[in-house]
Amino acid sequence: MSSNILISLRPENVIRQLPWRVDSKAALGLLLLLAMFSLVGWLYLTQASAVTATSYRIDALRLELDQIKNQNAALTLEIAQLQALDRIEARARELGFGPTTDVRYIPVADYPMPQEPQKAVMGGQPGRNSFDSTSSELDQTTWWTQTLDNLAAWLEGRE
Repeated sequence: MSSNILISLRPENVIRQLPWRVDSKAALGLLLLLAMFSLVGWLYLTQASAVTATSYRIDALRLELDQIKNQNAALTLEIAQLQALDRIEARARELGFGPTTDVRYIPVADYPMPQEPQKAVMGGQPGRNSFDSTSSELDQTTWWTQTLDNLAAWLEGRE
């Protein structure tokens, strides 16, 4: 059996030889479907690209934040070292400062004095004013007692 089928590869002959044919409406539908899939693909890739760019930007900002935190910690350490008492003493000595042994009090005329401190009896001498630590302890005790008395009176007045 020999068949003499001549196949022509010219486009107009190839289209005629295809077993199926596509009319213009079907071709337009396929073209629209292809355009729709292309559009959806383009939108997806655009969104994915924007998300990736935003992710890179967030990573860069986090890296910058970490660097700033490290700089802040280094500056805090430097401040702590500069505020050390040993360093301050050494710097004061470099500037010519030192501990004082000669303390002088300067009287100021017409300086307003606080209320007269309580008079305490010292060493069997009645009437002598005492300005030592015993007097300040008595002032604090008196203040605390007065505060508690005021609080108790206020609480009694509310009931």
